[in-house]
Amino acid sequence: MSTEHMVHSGGVVIYNPTAGRGQAGKLRQQAQAMLGPSFEWVPTMKAGHATDLAREAARKSPAGKDEELGGRVIVAFGGDGTVGDVMRGMIDSDATLGIIPVGTGNDLARNLGLKLELQEAVSTVLNGVVRRIDVGTINGTPFINNAGTGFDAHVMKAMNSGIRFLRGQAAFHVAILKTFPGYKPFTLTLETDSGETITEKAFLVSVLNGKMYGGGMMAAPQADMDDGVLDVMVIKAMPKLPLLLALMPQVTAGRHENHPAVRMLKVRHLKVTTTPPQPLNIDGDVRGLTPCEIGVMARALKVLVR
Repeated sequence: MSTEHMVHSGGVVIYNPTAGRGQAGKLRQQAQAMLGPSFEWVPTMKAGHATDLAREAARKSPAGKDEELGGRVIVAFGGDGTVGDVMRGMIDSDATLGIIPVGTGNDLARNLGLKLELQEAVSTVLNGVVRRIDVGTINGTPFINNAGTGFDAHVMKAMNSGIRFLRGQAAFHVAILKTFPGYKPFTLTLETDSGETITEKAFLVSVLNGKMYGGGMMAAPQADMDDGVLDVMVIKAMPKLPLLLALMPQVTAGRHENHPAVRMLKVRHLKVTTTPPQPLNIDGDVRGLTPCEIGVMARALKVLVR
């Protein structure tokens, strides 16, 4: 992992007032005071608005001093969904992403080794170094942490729509229990860049840029966010009770890689087909359906880390 020192004179903070079950709104004034007047704060007003705001902020990168420093700093103040939306707006620019994680899962922050405590997160924005990381794509849409289909997409849908008072793994586990009873496996076909074709009855497929998703579940222990490949976890169809009571705790702890119901892959390109069609989870947001094509843009994003 390589990093670059960066000195900057401020930037833009794009914040989601409803992130973290409303936690973001409570913390915004504290963070604003810590960051100081050199950062402009802009709220998101609707789903996907952060992408438009980030694109506009990146385009406004001022000539002269800030360009010499490597572009503008654009800070995502929210959860993984907000971070993903901000990234999509700045991916083709020279801007650098800062993260103040105040969401429900905050998996990207965990994967980057960022502190979740507010003061530490602000300090990283002000004094951190730049790391260049990979960005995945799914049907042409960039994702920063993970994408997938099957059970985890249904879980994220339940988590985003019906669980209001929990955060992190607690919210994820409640969503699992809510989704589990009526969920049915599907027929999955994967075509990899190595020419391999895999067809099997599956419970889920998750494509990860980092090690963790789902509020800290260690789904891809061997993943590295700047290695130019994506890590794929397939959980095959199996009886529900052993899956819930035995396998899922192993996935949480990162001890599942040799389980007979788990297949782990490393890919640069992947085609995913399912019968019946399944919803897509893209950085914690659920949108679109299979089939999908997944790829990776190596070291395409600059992000501030400790």
